Amino acid sequence: MSSSQTAIQSRIEAVFAPLGIEIGFSATHLPTGQSVAINPATLFPTASVYKIPVMVEVYHQVDQGRFKLSDRLPLANPQRVIGSGVLQKLDTGLQPTIRDLAMLMIIISDNTATHILQELVGSANIEATMRRLGLADIHIALSLPQSFAHGYGLPLEPLPDYPAMQAASGVKGMDYAALTFEGSARNTTSSAADMARLSAMILQSTAGSSVGCADMMTILRAQQLRDRVPRYLPSGSVANKTGTFRGVRNDAGIIQRSGADAISFGLFTFDRTPLPDGNSRLLADRNALVNNAMAEIGQILWASLGA
Repeated sequence: MSSSQTAIQSRIEAVFAPLGIEIGFSATHLPTGQSVAINPATLFPTASVYKIPVMVEVYHQVDQGRFKLSDRLPLANPQRVIGSGVLQKLDTGLQPTIRDLAMLMIIISDNTATHILQELVGSANIEATMRRLGLADIHIALSLPQSFAHGYGLPLEPLPDYPAMQAASGVKGMDYAALTFEGSARNTTSSAADMARLSAMILQSTAGSSVGCADMMTILRAQQLRDRVPRYLPSGSVANKTGTFRGVRNDAGIIQRSGADAISFGLFTFDRTPLPDGNSRLLADRNALVNNAMAEIGQILWASLGA
């Protein structure tokens, strides 16, 4: 590691040191290969960052001719999922296009759109595509209803419906001891290094067709959730996807200073601070601390890595 990389590494480690959280981090300046990392191969729960692999598989199946991005899918009650997004609140019968669903899944992290697309393409197919791309550490083991069922201690057969998930989420927080938070292939997990690699493959048009990858970058650049790595960076310079569960705050994507001057990154965190049920202030305070640190990392990478 060069002296410049060592200095950047030290600055990044210093940002996270006071927080007492688990970190998985990998960033590479793509033109030069200059990189920094903290536990880059450790598996972390992805939370919604796994929606990037879902999107890659959607575009892969479009390229195979299984369906078109312009095809419309009806919104049905069994597909509704709690958490982020707007589709869960809209009337049954709405028929967004597959591209609309991909857009909602990425830019506002819509869980219902994700569930519809994951059921459409199949979790096994998403994993198979990740392996074909050489990404051994991206695992798509659970659907969102399964993740919520494990997290809230709900029955898995049958899976909880929307009202059951709503009721559980209003009573208690998800259990850190649940499978939802396990760093293994039994859960939906990834290493920071592999998610950064996947992001680079989309930018470099090796995660699918050139047309498909260009459109995926368009969607990632339309991101509206910009309070982590992109917060202090110029508008339009980051194409990313965040992920959040109780104690899990993640971000992954591409920082692009100009043209080919780009940095791929994966940043996963797990904060095991006990969060007593009903203590919304402590949760908000911990969210702010970790989000602020991630924003600082974005600024360090922008100013220093490969610059």
